[in-house]
Amino acid sequence: MTIRCLICNSSVVLSKDAAKSIARLIGALDGFLNGIQRSASKSPTTASAHNEKPLERAFRLMIDGVAGASSSWATTQDFIRDVRKYQFMEYDCLCLRCGATFDTPTEEDEQP
Repeated sequence: MTIRCLICNSSVVLSKDAAKSIARLIGALDGFLNGIQRSASKSPTTASAHNEKPLERAFRLMIDGVAGASSSWATTQDFIRDVRKYQFMEYDCLCLRCGATFDTPTEEDEQP
């Protein structure tokens, strides 16, 4: 069922749960990419790092990326709390067209 805005009847409505999921995904990707960038910018200091094969390097970068994503989890949670507090307040839905906030309509609300 598509939720429509109560004000402008737009179907471009974001639920609070969807916003949390999007923020988690963006936060994880940001931490992952930052971890990879930090790892890639470090100059290899040992002789074994110079002889590293491409697949080994790719795995090392992925591991560093996952570590970066997990270390940024607290910051991501803070961002999610701010989105819930300042964008949605106590409501469940946000219209991306007109900015209206409202609760998810129930079946009783939709009947004439």
